[in-house]
Amino acid sequence: MLSRTANGLFWMSRYVERASNIARLLDAGRRMDNIPNSDEGRASEWESILIASGSHETYPGDIKNADMESVAEHLIFDAENPSSIMCCIKSARENARAMRIAVTTEVWDVVNSNWAEMRQRTHHDIVGGRLAGFLDWVKSCGFLFQGAVEASMLRDEGYCFITLGAAMERADATARLLDVKYHVLLPSTQDVGGGLDHMQWVQLLRATNSLRAFRWTYRETVTPQAVVHFLILNRTSPRSVAASIRTIVENLESIGGETPMQRMVGQQARDMLTRLESLSVEQIIAHGLHEWLTNQILEVNILGGVLAEAYGFNGPVAAEEQSQSQ
Repeated sequence: MLSRTANGLFWMSRYVERASNIARLLDAGRRMDNIPNSDEGRASEWESILIASGSHETYPGDIKNADMESVAEHLIFDAENPSSIMCCIKSARENARAMRIAVTTEVWDVVNSNWAEMRQRTHHDIVGGRLAGFLDWVKSCGFLFQGAVEASMLRDEGYCFITLGAAMERADATARLLDVKYHVLLPSTQDVGGGLDHMQWVQLLRATNSLRAFRWTYRETVTPQAVVHFLILNRTSPRSVAASIRTIVENLESIGGETPMQRMVGQQARDMLTRLESLSVEQIIAHGLHEWLTNQILEVNILGGVLAEAYGFNGPVAAEEQSQSQ
């Protein structure tokens, strides 16, 4: 497969997944914002969401004063923020359009329809209690895309690069979402295990569409250790870091490595998976969950850089302005 084609498919998928994950971050902030919290001096949910999304540098203001309305506006509509939902859906469409011959009609229709509807959305759609419904729509766009890929794409290299892009983005995003709760919103010592702590973990699971799956798997009350295990180490959890890294390994093996650099990226992914599978929740927490998550995010980003070099990626197709007829 040509590097340009692989690059476009990879980034199309990453951008769809990123839009869904930004929606999940906003949903986590929205849910936690509704939990009574009388503590002063603790970082707000919205400051933490900006930090976790990597958008604190593009936010037009002091993040200490961030609130739901301003953060939602920045993470959904701001054209100056390349990770905003608007920019992600637009960039996904542009990568799909550039690689139109490499995707099925069903995949193109989903991506193109998502952008057409997103262009009609305005600030009115996220105020007055409508934010939750909008975020559900964004997540449904991701589910529709995944369904179209699974139902219509040949299991060839193109499919592997699409799956690889989603898994790479998800491995990064799940770690960031966990870090929102454990680092920035970590309760004071006396609160750990209390009602506020418990509700924040529950809302985090709801935001990741994982609460029912978690309860089915563990059949116990929500505890920090169990949530960390479910979202990091559990192989059956589709959003876990371990499941995402395993998907990366499997798809790199399917693509195959013809050059030393390509073989190296495959080995790097296998080494990452081996380290993950040898860990326990107790070891992760003893290391310091925030520190472990930070290192994991860095590892995933380094892997992404090596992969781009190995397969000759030049970066995502820019989200250029299109005429109304396109």
